[in-house]
Amino acid sequence: MRGPHDGEARPRGGGEGGGIASVVVGRDESYRGGDCRVVEDIHAERRRRSSFSSSSSSSGRSRPRRRSVVSSSPAAAAVAVAATVLLLLLGDAGSSLAVSGGGLDYAGSDITGRDFGNGDYKGKDFTQTIAKAANFAKSNLQGCRFYKAYLVNANFEGADARGASFEDTSMDNANLRNIIAAGSYFGQSLLDVQSLEGGDFTDAQIPTKTLKLVCDREDAKGTNPTTGVDTRESLMCL
Repeated sequence: MRGPHDGEARPRGGGEGGGIASVVVGRDESYRGGDCRVVEDIHAERRRRSSFSSSSSSSGRSRPRRRSVVSSSPAAAAVAVAATVLLLLLGDAGSSLAVSGGGLDYAGSDITGRDFGNGDYKGKDFTQTIAKAANFAKSNLQGCRFYKAYLVNANFEGADARGASFEDTSMDNANLRNIIAAGSYFGQSLLDVQSLEGGDFTDAQIPTKTLKLVCDREDAKGTNPTTGVDTRESLMCL
């Protein structure tokens, strides 16, 4: 005898039950595909962040740190101190050379009471020096500049000062006895010197008013022992 369903065809694998399975499998695969895309998006985002952080760190490393500058400050200060000491030492050495007639000039220096006698200082610059009571007797001072120098009580006796500049100097009580000052330049301070007897002032540049007063001096006389020139004649005194 047949059962109630013996006459009906039973569904095979491709039947209704198989269709449900296919739907379930397809739906599951679509879910899995979506999950894969989500995972891929997450990985991409992580890679992007990793790349950004690495570039930021590398750029941070390339920037100079202020700490290194601060740490080098003591070294820089030490170098500056050493350089200052060296300059001071060189300055002292230059002064020693200058006194012997060579090396640096004397512009702006204090040479009070120094002995430059019988030396060769041709063309040296004594601009604005403090040369109170300094001795230049019988020295070669040709072409020297004593512009605005302080020459109070200085001794120029017998010095060869041809072409030298004594403009705007302070020459109170300075000794110009027997000086050779041909072609030199003087200002009003020439009136304040202690003596100019025997000086040779041929072609010297002296202000007209000053020259008239110089010629009135009692010591505007004598003959230069080196050049044989009469002092009054060299001053063109009448």
